[in-house]
Amino acid sequence: ILEVTIVTSDGQVHTCSKDVEPDLFFAVRGSAPNLGVVTEVKLRCYHKPDGAFCALRAWPNTYENFKRLIDWADQPAVLNDPTITPYVAMIPTPDLSAHLCAIHIVCVGDKSNDEKYRELIGQLEGAEGGTPLLEASRVPFSTPQTMFDASQGRQYWYVSQNCFKGDLLLDDEGLKKAVEAFNKIQLNPTQPMVIYEQRGSKTTSKYHAFPSDSCAQPRYDQRWECYVFFGTTDKDHAETMREQGRTMKAVIQQYASEGGRCHLTKDEPGSRLELFYGPNTTKLRDIIAKYDPHRLFAKCNGMEF
Repeated sequence: ILEVTIVTSDGQVHTCSKDVEPDLFFAVRGSAPNLGVVTEVKLRCYHKPDGAFCALRAWPNTYENFKRLIDWADQPAVLNDPTITPYVAMIPTPDLSAHLCAIHIVCVGDKSNDEKYRELIGQLEGAEGGTPLLEASRVPFSTPQTMFDASQGRQYWYVSQNCFKGDLLLDDEGLKKAVEAFNKIQLNPTQPMVIYEQRGSKTTSKYHAFPSDSCAQPRYDQRWECYVFFGTTDKDHAETMREQGRTMKAVIQQYASEGGRCHLTKDEPGSRLELFYGPNTTKLRDIIAKYDPHRLFAKCNGMEF
């Protein structure tokens, strides 16, 4: 984002950038409160490759299988390639009868890289018990965004996100506990997913160069991030499902950090603002007081600044 034009609650029109009203520009990027009505955004565009080279495979959810997928994602050839993003997940079978671990590999380089991608992904193909859900191939960009959630219908949700700060390996004991906790979840009507996203190394990933003072919702220096998605279509089961989600989050959080983006339900303990915005919370309050004096936009996602 290079420039944003926004109408604030006092009727003033602001065109902000990193050089003009930089405090407002800071707040409108990654902020839950909009601070006004955005009328125009100027973006820097990039060349769009011809789709993405992707693969999706699943195995029974054992610690050995899950750890092998994490280790594959952490090998230098994957970790140091900014065009490759692995998502290592624990998911249920489509009929909600068993717990699986899976890896979804999204490679966004152009076609000249396809042979390299195919060779790396081929390291996983001989593992016993693996089921290909998407054979290694080049697919439209719409596909990578829907792999894990295409089967998830409209339902009630519990969502949390935690980060593992620093350019570090995931703790083996933490992975064991996460697998054990996931396998204890009673499936149907709960539909759980836990996704570990590898963000790249400190030398290759832009996430590591995204400091807390560059936008309102900080993305911490990190190699790995973890998402917890629990859903159910049964309204009467919703609170039980959310409690299952909180339990799963608590297991992961023994080895992770809150902050960045944490999405909480209304009765979640702790300060929602601080979980969303971390050290930027105080700064955001001051900016909102300045640009939204009528407080028309100072409340969002059940949070009030």
